[in-house]
Amino acid sequence: MAASPPDPKYLLRGNMGCVHSLLFQINSDVEHLFVGCASGKIYVWDLKKNRILTEIEAGTDPCLTLHNISDKNLLVQQKCGSIKIYNPSDSHWMISKTINHDYHSFCRNLNRCQVLAEDTIITALRDSNVGLYSLRSSNLELTLDSSLIPVSKKLGEVMAIKPLPGMDQKVLVAYEVGLLVLWDIKAKKVLHYMDIEPYPMALDFETLHMQLIIGSPSEKLQVFNLSSDTLTNKCTLTLKNPGTSVINIRPDAKIFTVGNWDGRLRLFSCKTLKQLAVLDHHRSTVHDVTYSPHYVESYNCKYIMAAAGKDGYVSLWDIYN
Repeated sequence: MAASPPDPKYLLRGNMGCVHSLLFQINSDVEHLFVGCASGKIYVWDLKKNRILTEIEAGTDPCLTLHNISDKNLLVQQKCGSIKIYNPSDSHWMISKTINHDYHSFCRNLNRCQVLAEDTIITALRDSNVGLYSLRSSNLELTLDSSLIPVSKKLGEVMAIKPLPGMDQKVLVAYEVGLLVLWDIKAKKVLHYMDIEPYPMALDFETLHMQLIIGSPSEKLQVFNLSSDTLTNKCTLTLKNPGTSVINIRPDAKIFTVGNWDGRLRLFSCKTLKQLAVLDHHRSTVHDVTYSPHYVESYNCKYIMAAAGKDGYVSLWDIYN
């Protein structure tokens, strides 16, 4: 008989409401978890005390994406389309820059704005385009024009973006119609494209096995391999219930977690692609899952996993470490 999955290490509760995004900040000085909410607030939790350290008032629009910049500054993308940079100042966070790129969407997707380098972000634009913005000048530096993709169908919105680490500025972009494109950013050139499930909601990529996992509103997880700038279909995994919100591969590329509309967290082996566990502590849709980038001293855990969503609390897990 298979062993039952463990209970969470801790549940972070508060009057946060619906949670959209999570971000660890772990270094020699702090062990923090940022929690971006539908209210527009960002709660900074001190993991050494399991208490809210401070709140950041980012406005009234949901905080869809959180990123570290240079391991100290915070990037926030909100539903209205604005991208804000916050700098720490004593015990508070002060806004230092706002980029308004005149584009917003009703799609709640974590993967539509990514950090490409310390001073560059890549984000969805109008007309199925993707743009690179300089964080120094706030200017649009480059556009990946969707008209360069040799297909006749309308692509719809950019649903997800994934820069490929260590691959000389290549990026995967998934479009609403069900198209996946590998772009060469420097050359502004399409390297490869292929059909996928429509409305791709989540994706992640790891270089150990050179594989990409994509989730959608269906019950399918699609797995692809990347070799010599060419994507190939590896297999399809079938979930018990439809609807994937988020996919996150652990930094060591041993396991990945899928957050689903049914409130489940499903853990898979990256090597065998077998399902390892189903965690059912959340009562509603899971919106985000993230792993700590490295060891968390306060939990004595190599890679701690955090998950949150519509039910308004954050679960912390030490599993398969």
